[in-house]
Amino acid sequence: MIKNILFDLGGVLVDLDVHASIRKMAELLPNTDEAPITWKDLIGGGETKLVQQYQTGKITTDDFVQTILAACRPTTTREQIVDAWFAMLRTIPEQRLAMIRRLKEAGLHIYILSNINELHVDWVKQHYPELLALCDKAFFSNEIQIAKPDLAAYEYVLSHADIKADETLYIDDLGANITAGQAAGFVSIQAIGDEWLTHTEKLL
Repeated sequence: MIKNILFDLGGVLVDLDVHASIRKMAELLPNTDEAPITWKDLIGGGETKLVQQYQTGKITTDDFVQTILAACRPTTTREQIVDAWFAMLRTIPEQRLAMIRRLKEAGLHIYILSNINELHVDWVKQHYPELLALCDKAFFSNEIQIAKPDLAAYEYVLSHADIKADETLYIDDLGANITAGQAAGFVSIQAIGDEWLTHTEKLL
């Protein structure tokens, strides 16, 4: 019997457009073939060393921004970098929030496990405080210092939420994370668009 739902955040609840950040950040690079980095190198798939360090709390926001500033045109400001970093974040459609409200009202426990960073956590807190209020607990990679699909991230959730994996539906948009969730014992489904709404509807 499913008693808990563990949500990924970006790509499941929050719509993302990573390429929007890449395009906006590319405008800040020197107009030369010898630029020390490209924005695609930094954030193209969220798997680069810099992003991994940032989303697991190994470096601070200032470290992250300063590293990027060093690769940009001399006139680039911190505000421009932060603005470009936020460009990938779109919105949480109302039908998703409405479903979480209904699940909560039905007595299900709501959790989040997200690979995320301090700036994006602040964005969620500012724009969607209701989402966090509906959650029993949110586990952010930059705070727990573990990122999916590391099995330790799922074990951390089980331990600190005090829940059972076989009583928990885990929803994520990335196949590698779903595979790891299944290995941890969660009932796992890969989110494709809003298909997960149909799955959770059956729990009501």
